[in-house]
Amino acid sequence: MDELFIISNSPGEVSGWVKPVSCELLRRNIPAEVTLAVLPCQYASGMEKEFGAKIDGVGKAVAFRELYSRAAGSGRKLVLQLGGDPLFGALLSIRFKCGWMIYTSRPKWRMCVSHYFLPDMKAEERFKTCGIPQEKFTRAGNLILDSVPELVSVHEAKVKMGLGTEEESICFMPGSRPFEYRDGFAFFCLAAQEILRKSPGYSAFLPVAPTVEESRLEEGLNRAGLKWTSKNGYAEEIIWGGPGRIKMVRENNFEAIKASRLAVAFPGTNNLQIASLGVPLLMVAPLNEAENIPLDGIPGMIPMSVPLAKKLKRNLVSWYNRREKFVSLPNRLAGRSIVPEYRCIMTPSMVADIAYDLLQSPDTLQRITEEYSHVPLERGACVKIAEKVINYYAG
Repeated sequence: MDELFIISNSPGEVSGWVKPVSCELLRRNIPAEVTLAVLPCQYASGMEKEFGAKIDGVGKAVAFRELYSRAAGSGRKLVLQLGGDPLFGALLSIRFKCGWMIYTSRPKWRMCVSHYFLPDMKAEERFKTCGIPQEKFTRAGNLILDSVPELVSVHEAKVKMGLGTEEESICFMPGSRPFEYRDGFAFFCLAAQEILRKSPGYSAFLPVAPTVEESRLEEGLNRAGLKWTSKNGYAEEIIWGGPGRIKMVRENNFEAIKASRLAVAFPGTNNLQIASLGVPLLMVAPLNEAENIPLDGIPGMIPMSVPLAKKLKRNLVSWYNRREKFVSLPNRLAGRSIVPEYRCIMTPSMVADIAYDLLQSPDTLQRITEEYSHVPLERGACVKIAEKVINYYAG
């Protein structure tokens, strides 16, 4: 049997890249068995394989090591890399002696890659400058955008979320990486309480990514002294004595964003999803426990048990933070300040004050949404990728 090996790594890539591509391949009746191989990743939640197995079009989900160690078998094979270190794609394509297609913005491993899929025009210019033949790459667009449904209206989203005509909401996005959501949900719940006290008629939504491990989420809520109601064994709503509701959202996550006047988020995939929905974004990156933030490469391998490791890690994070002009994806893609970014040691009260001031400034919120026009929001990447993959098996 012909096989397609999709390899990916972190929560954002599995939900934001793999899912739309797999669904499109299923829609086109791909003539191959699809296996998702999850790569080692310092940002992983540990739930990627479980979530990946439930994605439409994925036959099974395994760890990379498990796939790499299995027998080659018969049939035509292809490696499609959607995230992670290209080294893994190269190893797998050599192991199974098959083609390797990769979604990336950098022209690496050019002697091994069969075809590149590029996210934007900037990447395309980079490939042309490096002399990569035109037939070897396709400017596909930004895959993250294909993970977001094209919702019709704010009104419909508010109805879906149970909001009345005069009710408003603010959305908090703690992220899907363990170091983010363990403390992030509690952090944002405390910020939400302060905002709702000053904003009658508001509710707060906290969408929960499908790769979030429930025990870690609840661990953070417990550490912050928060109480909550549960539904089907999952945290549902924060119990508190103030006005408005603070709800965990496990379905209709994008509707929760669309229905809100403002989204407050840690940096990550969700920043671009928020922008694509036309919702004003406030990006915050609290550096309170910088030693817990994963880093790429050798710095990310430093064990915290080593003497002075925490201090070294904090200094490295501080250095990375200073050298990066922008962290939020809308700002990085536009090359200019579109959404406000705050990257420092922060308290929930600080975030609440900044968010509240934005809610009191309709002109600022409108300016942010208008500035999204400078962000390349090119959809349709999953269609172009799926078409190329299907043609591979037809050839």
